[in-house]
Amino acid sequence: MSIITLYDIASTHPGQAWSPNTAKARQGIPHKTVFLEYPEIEPLCKKLGAKPTSQTSLQYTLPVIYDPSTNAVVSNSIEIAQYLDATYPNTPRLIPEGTAAFHYAFTEAFEATLPPLLVYTLPASLPFLNSASQDYFRRTREELFGGRRLEDVTPTGDEHAVMWKRLEDAFGTIDGWIRKNGADSKYFMGDTLCYADISVAGWLRWTKMVLGKDQWESILTWHGGRWASLMKELEKYNIVF
Repeated sequence: MSIITLYDIASTHPGQAWSPNTAKARQGIPHKTVFLEYPEIEPLCKKLGAKPTSQTSLQYTLPVIYDPSTNAVVSNSIEIAQYLDATYPNTPRLIPEGTAAFHYAFTEAFEATLPPLLVYTLPASLPFLNSASQDYFRRTREELFGGRRLEDVTPTGDEHAVMWKRLEDAFGTIDGWIRKNGADSKYFMGDTLCYADISVAGWLRWTKMVLGKDQWESILTWHGGRWASLMKELEKYNIVF
């Protein structure tokens, strides 16, 4: 098997993946990682011929992979997962046959639950970035909050208590989806690990890396310790970790 190149986002922790979206592209398949600063992403994507991940705004984001064995360039986490499943069927399959529609629907529903998390993780990510990326990250993320400085976005005091409960409830919604399979279900597909589980784990991993220890340990206690169990289960896979 040729070595696939995965393009990921650089940080102050050299060689360490941190982005929740690029984490989802790590499926235990041999690869090498090239880390880029945010301003380098669009020029590189255009050079490779990668598709923008937003067709309306023509926004270029990572992850992107290049597979020299097929000369394929693939962008967007879910499309990368589908490509790897189809091209390398003897490796762990994350989107089993017949579940693509479920996974696209899951992605949209899951992302709709994330705003209470983003008010914590986006501001906390700024010092995690190299100076070459900080201006870009600040400008684009502050646009999401109506121009508010990232330093002013993180909830404090009473606002924090309210928002932290909203975040717990958001993960409670996700926990409820999994429990539709039965109270003891480990994954979205019962005992079968899939892309949806990797998506949640990728966001949790980002949360662990950028938030304080006390906040992370609080999350691990939620919903009967489901999120602690999920992260522990994934230690056996060379995907997110």
